[in-house]
Amino acid sequence: MTRFFFLFLTGFLQFGFLQAQEETVTLSTELFQPHQRIFLAPLDGWIFRPGHDTAWANPQLETDDWKKMNITELSPELEDESGRIEGWFRIRIKLDESFADMPLYISRQLWAATNVYVDGNLIHSFGKTEPYRAFNPTLKYPVPVALEQGREYTLAVHFVDYESTFTQREIRLKPENLRNFLNLTGPEYEAWITRDIKQTHVYVTLSLAVSFLLFFLYWFLVYLNPDQKVFRIIAWYTTVVLIGTVVIFGNTYFEMSYGIEKIRFVLFITFQAIMTLFGLFILEWVLTQKISKWSWVLLILLLILNIPAHIFSISQPFAIAFVLMLVHFGRILYSHRKEIRGANWSIVAAVLVPTVAIIVQIILHKYSLDLYNEYDKLLLSLHILSPPLFYLAYISVRFKETLTAVRVESQKLLKVTEEKRDILANQNTVLEAQVDERTRELKQSLETLKSTQAQLIQSEKMASLGELTSGIAHEIQNPLNFVNNFSEVSQELMDEMTDEMKKGDLEEANEIATDIKQNLEKITHHGKRADAIVKGMLAHSRSGKGEKVPTDLNALAEEYLKLSYHGLRAKDKSFNADFKTDFDPNLPKVNVVPQDIGRVLLNLINNAFQAVHERSKKGDSEYLPTVTVTTKLTAKGQQLIAISDNGPGIPLDIKEKIFQPFFTTKPTGQGTGLGLSLSYDIVKAHGGELKVETKEGAGATFTIQLPNKSP
Repeated sequence: MTRFFFLFLTGFLQFGFLQAQEETVTLSTELFQPHQRIFLAPLDGWIFRPGHDTAWANPQLETDDWKKMNITELSPELEDESGRIEGWFRIRIKLDESFADMPLYISRQLWAATNVYVDGNLIHSFGKTEPYRAFNPTLKYPVPVALEQGREYTLAVHFVDYESTFTQREIRLKPENLRNFLNLTGPEYEAWITRDIKQTHVYVTLSLAVSFLLFFLYWFLVYLNPDQKVFRIIAWYTTVVLIGTVVIFGNTYFEMSYGIEKIRFVLFITFQAIMTLFGLFILEWVLTQKISKWSWVLLILLLILNIPAHIFSISQPFAIAFVLMLVHFGRILYSHRKEIRGANWSIVAAVLVPTVAIIVQIILHKYSLDLYNEYDKLLLSLHILSPPLFYLAYISVRFKETLTAVRVESQKLLKVTEEKRDILANQNTVLEAQVDERTRELKQSLETLKSTQAQLIQSEKMASLGELTSGIAHEIQNPLNFVNNFSEVSQELMDEMTDEMKKGDLEEANEIATDIKQNLEKITHHGKRADAIVKGMLAHSRSGKGEKVPTDLNALAEEYLKLSYHGLRAKDKSFNADFKTDFDPNLPKVNVVPQDIGRVLLNLINNAFQAVHERSKKGDSEYLPTVTVTTKLTAKGQQLIAISDNGPGIPLDIKEKIFQPFFTTKPTGQGTGLGLSLSYDIVKAHGGELKVETKEGAGATFTIQLPNKSP
């Protein structure tokens, strides 16, 4: 009985002693994970004790009251009243012969503070346990540790973590996230870290550089094309991308505290959501030219749900809203699928590629941290840079499509222009023949006019040549008639004076000589008048150099009013109309090209006379065809010339078309459709505006509005 009790007591003491001892875990290179890492956190040999005492690093410490627990079993339930989790982990390890003098390192992940001891010696502090400062694990090299094969070591870890706003402790302290909390690594891991840091810096630098370049490029396009709304929308998108890139990769160049990192993370997920939704908005605008109210609702909803989804891991509402967003935009894509062609495919790709990239990133983060760490920067760069690059492709293809369309339209316009040019050439031939026939009847004093007519024929404003020539011929006919009549009378008086002198009647001869002198003065007067008319017509009808000179608009308007009236009278003997003027006597001279403004006035006045003439043919005995030319200086300092008629007016359905090239209401062969178009362009070139007011059956008023740039 005594012997049995002794054996039982001995066995119980041995069993209790074994329970109090730490187990030794043998490590082998067969435990290496990708990139030559051994995850120490999930090993079964760990023991844990909450609290803190530096003596707990002593390898000879009695650990009877310690709890068997590995690092992956950390949870928020361990925190005290102040939100602090503090405790010690210990494990005994031994390296087998497979390490063969391999240099080894300790690497640490997770935002927390730890002190790592080997056989009671502190080898490295990751962060600070007192006062507390979390360790930043971003792009950190492992710490060398000297371990020999076959020897047992006590590895002790002092762990401290504080609960604070947005710590995401429920996410960080999950077993899958704590798996690589503490690692024993080989030289291959250090080489991989070096490569990863370099690769990260390349991705970051490339992303920042390209983001800034695209930001500058698109805003420059907005500056050059302010009327292109799509450029402005994409420019704002690139602004968000640039800010998002700085926020997303801000921790790769600067060492951040945990608080700043959490702010960066909140901004990161916010801008990431905005970039995705902004791209969808651009897609909807390109396909529908508007943003629907449902898109705005989804935008606000996703931005609100984005924070709790990523900060507090409340992802179900966000996932539902995200699926609704995909369904909404999928419906838009399907309903406008026929419009997705050419450049629009780039917009679709700008949405699909980053969306797929971010979905793959989320899946890798959830199911494969190794692949996530391997391709995280690549997927982020793809998510950030692919949309602006696709938008650049969209603009390039869109420009090509636009240029192709413009080229086709230009070819059509060129064909029409050639046809009109042939018509004008035929008309010019007829006009030239008429001018040659009339000028041959003039005397030598009209040779200058003939030269002027030849210059007008060669001018680019051939459409008004007939009216100018007719007006000039009529104006100069009166003084020429006087010259001819007084010349014939003078010849007869000379014969009479000769007869009287033969008779010796000197008194009568002197009277006749006086009459001859008066006739010669009248011949000189009317000759100078004809010369002035010729010179004036030369000045106003030649093309000249297009230089602006101080011009009296009253005189110019009156001159072309008479020229138009007499020209139409010369062409059509049945033409009859009254004209009135109401000129502002205080109208100052204005800098214009008189030849060009004269052509505009001539065209508008001709049209007005023709309109009242057409109405007069309807046989209304009480109707008096009248054209009125008015000038006025407005209170804003603008000079107005108004040409009004009481003709039939312009139908409202063609009022908006009258300034279009080649549009005419005249019968074929009587109008080219270029007069009002060229007049409109000439006034615009002077910085003015040509307007029309009309009422069908009550006439029309064309108003030339010019800036008052006095000499």
